[in-house]
Amino acid sequence: MSLKKVFIAFTLFFSILGFSGSVLAKEVKKSVPEVLKEVDAKIQVALDAIPSADPAKVASLIKEVAESASELSANYKFEFERDKVVLKMKKAREMAKKSDFAGAEQELKEARVGFAGLTKFQ
Repeated sequence: MSLKKVFIAFTLFFSILGFSGSVLAKEVKKSVPEVLKEVDAKIQVALDAIPSADPAKVASLIKEVAESASELSANYKFEFERDKVVLKMKKAREMAKKSDFAGAEQELKEARVGFAGLTKFQ
């Protein structure tokens, strides 16, 4: 075997090892209480932004809350209840886009209570 073939063989071998290791690596998931704390904090940020009366900013903050809530997963009942609360977030976002900040604030407060109630479904 020539030196060139040996070099190519070792290069392929180590590249395959590096690739398979990264493919098999698992994403670290946060626990449900940690995600619920993050969601609650983001809801508070959205509620604090309502007095500024900037529909785009409030809507984007509500979207961030909904995206964080999508990380929550425990069982089918938990996910069913989570989806009901996420619908409140969607409704709040639509209201914020229409500059109905009082309605959006009410929906956010209801969503906060809904997320707090998810702990009993774990």
